[in-house]
Amino acid sequence: IDIRYDYLTNAADSTQSYKFVIRNIAKKYNKIATMMPKPISMDSGSGMHTNVSLWKDKKNVFFDPDAEMELSQLGRYFCGGILSHSKALCAISNPTTNSYHRLVPGYEAPVYIAWSGSNRSAIVRVPRHFKGEGYAYLKRLEFRAPDPSANPYLVFASVLAAGLDGVKKKLDPGDQIQEDIFKMTKSERIKRGIGVLPANLGEALDALESDRKFLSPIFPNDVVDKIIELERRDQREISIRPHPHEFYLYFDV
Repeated sequence: IDIRYDYLTNAADSTQSYKFVIRNIAKKYNKIATMMPKPISMDSGSGMHTNVSLWKDKKNVFFDPDAEMELSQLGRYFCGGILSHSKALCAISNPTTNSYHRLVPGYEAPVYIAWSGSNRSAIVRVPRHFKGEGYAYLKRLEFRAPDPSANPYLVFASVLAAGLDGVKKKLDPGDQIQEDIFKMTKSERIKRGIGVLPANLGEALDALESDRKFLSPIFPNDVVDKIIELERRDQREISIRPHPHEFYLYFDV
C-alpha cells in the first residue's frame, strides 16, 4: 500500500491515518489488523519502506539525467549519509524488540548496509521504474529497513538528518551492490565493505548512543535520551522473561 509523497509532517500524518483506517476497517469485518513487525514466525514481516527526495525551487535535486540511475551526486551523498548512520537509525526506525525478528537474513527484510537499484538484500534502493525528464519528480531513495512499529514523525525526521549529514560531509556511498548479498559469505561481505544492521534492540541503542551527533540539528539531547531510556526499558522487560519457545528447547535439560 503506497502513500503519495508529501512534506514530512503531512506524510507522517498520512501514515498514522492509514493505520487508523486499516484497523477500523478490519474491525468492521470482525478481523484484526496489526502493525507488528514480525507477528508470524518463519514468514516475512511487515515493513514501512520510507522513500525520500529533496526539492529546491520546485525541482527534485536527486534527479540528474546524465548520472548512473539518474541519481545526482547530491542524491549519492544523501544515500551515503543514510548508510553511514544506518545502525543508529535502527533505534528509531526499528524501535521494538520484535523489530529484530524481522531483520534477519533470508527473508524479504534487508539487513546489509549497502545500496542498489534493484537488490532486495540492500537497505537502500533507488527505484527506477520510470526514466527520463518526464519522471524527474519520482527520483528518490528508498530506505527499506524501517517497520510500522516506529513513530513516523521521528523516522522521517531522523532519515532526513542522516541524509543531510551525508550531503554536508560529502559521504559518497561507493559502488552499488548488484549481487544477492544473502548469498555472499561473511568474508566476501567484509571484502566488499558491506556492514550488517544491529541484531537486536540493545545493539541498535548502543549504536545510537555512540552516533547521535547527526541528529542534533533536529532533536535536542533530551529527546534522544528519552528515546533510549524508553526502549532500554522495553529491552529489559523482554530480557528478564523466558520465551515460550525456550520451554520447548530447554525444559527437560
